[in-house]
Formats: sequence, structure tokens, C-alpha cells
Amino acid sequence: MHKQDFSEYEKRRAQQHEEICRLASTLGHISTGFCRLRACRRRRVCSGPMLPSPHQKWTVRAQQEIGLSGRACSDLPACIAHREPVYYELHKKMQDYVREAQEEAPWMNHLRFFITIAAKRRSSPNIS
Repeated sequence: MHKQDFSEYEKRRAQQHEEICRLASTLGHISTGFCRLRACRRRRVCSGPMLPSPHQKWTVRAQQEIGLSGRACSDLPACIAHREPVYYELHKKMQDYVREAQEEAPWMNHLRFFITIAAKRRSSPNIS
């Protein structure tokens, strides 16, 4: 049996992780004003830097235990990377929602769909 190259696995895992994190941030943080990066708000999509985060220490440790470097999942978008744990928990719930949506409709362009949702949220009047 052909042994998989871990560097290729880590590259794919890092791409998946970044995609899910950015989709979750686009859906949950851009239209609400949580993300303070002007470039993200202007583009209406999470496009800021991915930073190493202490929230990911257990994920990094789990990857290191199986012989990987741990760098594939160590970064989070800048708007969430160093925020309080309560905000990170909300971000994790949003990531779960994104994963579920990707499993239910793998053919869909989720980024475009989430941008549309965020735009509708932004354009609707606030009703108190």
C-alpha cells in the first residue's frame, strides 16, 4: 500500500481549515461589525491575515501526537485569533454550521451564498 506523504496531507488539511474558517467568519462576523478589518468589510468576505491562535492549542497538540507538524490548523482569521474564549466558541459553532452546509450541498458555491446572506442582513432595517 502506498504511504501518503504527510506534507501533502497537511497542505490539504490547511486549505480545508482556512476555507472553513473564512466561510464561518464571512457568515458570522463581516456583516455584524465583529470583524474590524476594513478590507474584509469592503470586500464583504473574510480576507484578512490568518494568525496563530492560542485557541487552537489542543488541535495542534492532537496533530503533533500523530506525527504531523501541527501547523495545518494553528491559524485563525485575525478577527477571532486573539479574542475571548466566548467569541471563539461562537466561531466554532459557525464552523460546524459551515461543515454541515458543505456536506448537505457539496455542489453549491458556499462563499457566494454566505456573502448574499450577509448582504441581506446588512440591508434589512433594524426593527426594535
